[in-house]
Amino acid sequence: MTKNLTSIDPYSPSVGYYECLECSYRESSAERLGTCPMCEGQVHNIAVPRE
Repeated sequence: MTKNLTSIDPYSPSVGYYECLECSYRESSAERLGTCPMCEGQVHNIAVPRE
């Protein structure tokens, strides 16, 4: 019998949490952010990966 993984862990990576490396501005977005909307700096996804 195969278990449905979403019943074990309902985490859905549909929303990313991004932080600017320049000004530390944070924003959540369903689409990938390329630059910070405040200062145009580089952003990175700070969502915690799950295994």
